[in-house]
Amino acid sequence: MSTGSGFSDGPKPTPRPVPGCRPIRSFVLREGRLTAAQARALATLWPRFGIDWVPGEALDLPALFGNDRPVVLEIGFGNGQSLATMAEQDPGRNWLGIEVHRPGIGHLLLEIERRGLTNLRVLRQDAVEVLRTGLSPGALDAVQLFFPDPWPKRRHHKRRILNSELIELLARVIRPGGIFHAATDWPPYAEQMLELLEDARDWFVNTAGPGQYAPRPAHRPLTRFEQRGERLGHPVRDLIYRRLPGQTGR
Repeated sequence: MSTGSGFSDGPKPTPRPVPGCRPIRSFVLREGRLTAAQARALATLWPRFGIDWVPGEALDLPALFGNDRPVVLEIGFGNGQSLATMAEQDPGRNWLGIEVHRPGIGHLLLEIERRGLTNLRVLRQDAVEVLRTGLSPGALDAVQLFFPDPWPKRRHHKRRILNSELIELLARVIRPGGIFHAATDWPPYAEQMLELLEDARDWFVNTAGPGQYAPRPAHRPLTRFEQRGERLGHPVRDLIYRRLPGQTGR
């Protein structure tokens, strides 16, 4: 089930206009060329598996998936290979992927078709906007953020997606007992992530213990980013936090 309609050039992310303010985004739309197969997927598979979201309207997740199974959201799925693998290996949950780059979306749509997946849907949006207005409180069983852009230059740190605002939004949409799982191969970013999440102790508890990184769980496939990081000698850090009951985020 989908609210999509065919797009010859693919779905377009919808910005949220703020009068007199240019929002700081964690991504820049610089993407490579679409392959013929990816272009076909965007034109023919998006109506089946894509979601055309209207900013400000909460998604009806049971209607989109045709059932009320728990939903896992992945922010920035890249080419979608690992997300498709997780959805295939865990059919008891629904999976929702957010990405802004069309080649990656096209690749994931092809994987959905190839694997015959029925429990995976795709959004082309700014994930922060979806978390802010597109999801009901406690709507998600888990949120995944794997290998986000580390924006290594100091002047670009403000673009890093994991910040105090995002953590508040996560606290609102993840159910009590649900999981936020992040991973990065950039050590300074891992340290910043750890510090931010440890400071959110009203909302989240570290499943590995205070101030500790978690071992990579078996259900998280090795991504190409992780494999590249290992070749370059970058240690990969997983951070897994459980949502506490009680106070909600914004």
